[in-house]
Amino acid sequence: MTAAIAEEGAGCSVRKGLYEEWALSKKSLPRRSGKEALLAAATRAVRSAAGGGIRKRGDATRAVDEPEEPREVREYQAFFQCLSDSAERQGQQALQPICEAAGDRLASMVCRTVLYIKGGRTGVKEFVDAVPSGKTGADMIWDLEAIAVSGPKTPPPSIFLPEGPAYRLIDELFLLVLDSRDNAAAKYFAIAANASEQGASHTDPQIQLLLRETPSVVVKEWPVLRQYQPMLKKLVTEMSNTLSRAEMLQMRQGVMSFCSKDNLDCPEIMRLMGRAE
Repeated sequence: MTAAIAEEGAGCSVRKGLYEEWALSKKSLPRRSGKEALLAAATRAVRSAAGGGIRKRGDATRAVDEPEEPREVREYQAFFQCLSDSAERQGQQALQPICEAAGDRLASMVCRTVLYIKGGRTGVKEFVDAVPSGKTGADMIWDLEAIAVSGPKTPPPSIFLPEGPAYRLIDELFLLVLDSRDNAAAKYFAIAANASEQGASHTDPQIQLLLRETPSVVVKEWPVLRQYQPMLKKLVTEMSNTLSRAEMLQMRQGVMSFCSKDNLDCPEIMRLMGRAE
């Protein structure tokens, strides 16, 4: 690694255990979308600092309207910007030591995502392994959504466009689901099943695309998908209300074409899809 590259990535770090600090601070908050949770936490911090009094016009009013972000959020957002800048200016070579040195779970996961993208998407296993399994991984992704919010007028760092690091990670993981790569479906569906309403507005159309366009993946990954049948049934019902009869028939027949006679999963899949007639 050259001195220039080392200098470029020198500021790309966060304190060890920063994610645990964030997780503790949010426990007292009700479940909200990322933007709502961030705004509530920041506004509460501003009001507490001001003694809870009624604001007058001027700087105090401005502070309520534009609350300062929590310290953990500012530290993470600086890290995300630094990662994006390093990726754009120096590429994969600058990212590798940053990711290896990351002592924080969430920062490491985001760094591995950027490294995967800048590395030409060749490190599939490393990328998928960087996302924790089950509800733990899902919670971390949706916490990342809340942490990464930078306001409606401030776009995310360029490598995370258009919607920020959480959704960029989800999109990359979904592409691997379409390719039926190992463990991608298990991790993606855990994330989708624990999404807020805002998050579901992003993942639901992706899952509907999966059901409609990749019947081979539906059949192959059914041991994973069957755990989420209530969610899938809801999405299939929505599709039946928006797609034509011919399109629904084509989807069902597509799944049937990948169902061999000895596949014991297929009757269950077809009950979800409905009768192909």
